[in-house]
Amino acid sequence: MSIVERYSALAEGDAKAALQRLLSSTDNPSVYSATMEALGRILGTLLNSRIPNDHECLLASTAEDADFLTKGIYDRLKESHSIKAAVFWNNHYSVPGGSVAPVVHKFLEPGYEAANVLVIAKSVISGSCVVRTNILELIEHIDPVKIFIVSPVMHSKSEAALRDEFPSEIADKFEFLVLAVDQEKSKTGEVLPGIGGEIYPLLGLKDQPARISYMPNLVRQLAAL
Repeated sequence: MSIVERYSALAEGDAKAALQRLLSSTDNPSVYSATMEALGRILGTLLNSRIPNDHECLLASTAEDADFLTKGIYDRLKESHSIKAAVFWNNHYSVPGGSVAPVVHKFLEPGYEAANVLVIAKSVISGSCVVRTNILELIEHIDPVKIFIVSPVMHSKSEAALRDEFPSEIADKFEFLVLAVDQEKSKTGEVLPGIGGEIYPLLGLKDQPARISYMPNLVRQLAAL
C-alpha cells in the first residue's frame, strides 16, 4: 500500500503531514510524542463536529497514550463538552491463537458514570484485543448512545474483528474515526507502516506502563482536582 492510498477520507493536509512526521521521527521521542499529541487535537476536532454540545463524554485511553494522543483529544473535547477520563493499564501479551490485554490498574475520573458518549482512543489499532477489553470495562457502568473508536492508524481488518466481538446492540453504536488504514503486519503483529513501530520506545517508555509503574501526568492532574 502506498502512503497516499493509506489515508482515510478524514485525513486532510495537517493530518497527512503529522502522520508523515511520525514515521520520520521514530528516533526522536520528544518530536514523536508532540506529533502524537497534535494528531490527538486533529481527532478531537473531528469528534467535536460529531458530538452534540449537550452530550457528556467519557474519554478512555491506555496509560501509554494518556499524555500524548489522549491529551490532544481531551483538550479539544473540553472546549465544547463536559468530559471525564478513564485510563487503563493493560498488560498486553500474546497467547496461542491471539493476544489478551487484562487491566491491572485503572483510573476513573469521578462522575464518569454520567457520560452518554464513550470515546475509546488508541495510538494504533492492530487488532481488537485492547479496545475490546477497555470497552467491556466501561459498558458495565455506563450506557452510551454512541461509542467512538478513535486512532491515527488502524489495520484494515480491525473494524470487522472488533464488531464481531460484540452483540449487535453494542456494535451498532460504534463509529470509527481513523486517519489512515494499513493492510500489512509484521511477523510480530505490528501494523506496517503503522505508526513506525511499537509505541512504548517511540514515546520514550522502557516497557508497557503496567510493567514499569508508569503514572501519566494526565492522571496526576485529574486525581489532584
